[in-house]
Amino acid sequence: MPTATEFINNTTADAFIPEIWAKEAIYAREKNLVFANLVWRVFEKELKAFGDVVHINTRSHLTTQTKTTRTAVVYEAVTDANSDITVNTWEYSAIAVETKTKKQTNRDMMDFYAPEQGYTLSLSIDTSLGNYVDGLTNNVGVMAVPLTTTDLRRARQYLDDADVPDGDRVIVVSPAQESAFLDTPGMVHKDLEMLHGDRSTAKDRAYVSSWLEFPIYKTTNTEGTNAAGHDNVMMHRQAIALIVQMEATTHVFFDIDYLASKAVVEQLYGSAKLRDDHAVWLKGA
Repeated sequence: MPTATEFINNTTADAFIPEIWAKEAIYAREKNLVFANLVWRVFEKELKAFGDVVHINTRSHLTTQTKTTRTAVVYEAVTDANSDITVNTWEYSAIAVETKTKKQTNRDMMDFYAPEQGYTLSLSIDTSLGNYVDGLTNNVGVMAVPLTTTDLRRARQYLDDADVPDGDRVIVVSPAQESAFLDTPGMVHKDLEMLHGDRSTAKDRAYVSSWLEFPIYKTTNTEGTNAAGHDNVMMHRQAIALIVQMEATTHVFFDIDYLASKAVVEQLYGSAKLRDDHAVWLKGA
C-alpha cells in the first residue's frame, strides 16, 4: 500500500503555487466630517492675500437714559473688546515612493495614497473644531447617559436666553447618542418627515434627522468614547469661527538624490470660539 508521503501536496508543491495580490484594496473607513461646514467662515476673505491675525470688533448694547429738564445730555463712553483669530496651524501629509518600488508594485502608490492625504488634513481641522465643545460654559446632561428631551429643551433655552438667531442652529451627536434618539418619537415620527430634510445627497450624508427644526448631524468625530460618553453639541454657526488661509495644496517633485517621487500636501488655518453663549455642550451617550 502506498504511504501518504508519496503524494504531491500543497507543501511539496508550494514553489509552484502563486500568491495573487488583488487589484482592489480594503480602505480605512472615513468619518463624517461636519464641523467645518457648520461653523462661521465669513472671515476667510480677510486673510486670503496676507496676514496672520484677524481682529474682530465687538459692538455691545447702549443704554437708554432719562432726560431731565435743563440738564445736559450724558454721552456714553463705549469701550468694546476685540475678538481675535490667529492663523498659525500649519500642517502637512507627506509620502515618498522609490523608483524601484514604483516599477515593481502593481499600482501607482502616489495615486493610491493621494485621497488619504486630503482626508487626514480635513480630519485634523474637523477634530480641532470639535475640541471646543467641552470648554463651553453652558452644558446639559450627564456623560455616557443618553440625552433626554428635557436636556434638549434646556439647551435650546440657553440659546433663546442669549437671543441667538433661530437660523443656522444645529445639533451634532455621536452614533451612540443618535441611536438613543430613536427612542424619541419626535425624531422618527413619519408625520414630521417634512422637517427632516433630504438625505439623498453625499453633501448631507451626516444628516440623520431633526428636532424642532434643528438639523441633527451624526459623526464619529465627536470627542469621547461609548464607555465614557461623548461631547455632543447644540450650536449656532457663529459660536466658532474657522479661517482656512491655505486650502490643502499639493506639491510633487522627483528627488534625484534618493531616486524617489515625493508628494507633500499642506494646509494653513486658525480657529476661535467667538460666542460662548451660542453653543451648549450636550453631555451624553
